[in-house]
Amino acid sequence: MGCDGLGGHGMGRPVDEEVIGMDRKLAVVVGASMSAAAFGVLFKAMGAPPNVEALMAFIMPAAMVLGPFYGFTNALLTRAVYDAYQGWAGWWTVLTSLSYGLVGLAAGYVMKYKRAWNRLELAGLAAVLTLFYDAITMLAFGVPFGIPLAALVAGQVPFTINHVVGNVLLCFAFAPLLLKALSGYVGVKVESRQPVVAAVPFQEQ
Repeated sequence: MGCDGLGGHGMGRPVDEEVIGMDRKLAVVVGASMSAAAFGVLFKAMGAPPNVEALMAFIMPAAMVLGPFYGFTNALLTRAVYDAYQGWAGWWTVLTSLSYGLVGLAAGYVMKYKRAWNRLELAGLAAVLTLFYDAITMLAFGVPFGIPLAALVAGQVPFTINHVVGNVLLCFAFAPLLLKALSGYVGVKVESRQPVVAAVPFQEQ
């Protein structure tokens, strides 16, 4: 007996790869955001210095694999869940979550123009994205209250130094591993490139 009742295709028809990719991206958005937020809380509980967070090491590689839309969603959700886990949730969570969402959006677009990354380049990207995030939040939390820009920058610098150093070190250590794992799961091809110095990401030494 034939099996042409399912849209004219037999039971052995190939599964739609695009649908699988979307399902896996949604799984990454949910799983990565919850895991990143939980690890971030644990990292803080272990005595991380002020403004040193573990979120960027998850958000950046996830967005690079997921693309702009899912990257934005994952980053926004990660920060919102992180604040909820910490008991910090409030009106400010909307601003910090949207700011991280823009970081995820930017990281997703970066991957469209450059697909080969080494460990040092990922650390450099983390520094740029951290400065981007801190600039957005500085303006969002300061300008509406009439705080002069010079005062905002002066107050932000010490926190940004900690933030950049922490994110660079964490992304240098962990982003290549997560990028490799997530790209393998989602099915996105990511090329590794030999750096001038430092180990080649995405392969064991």
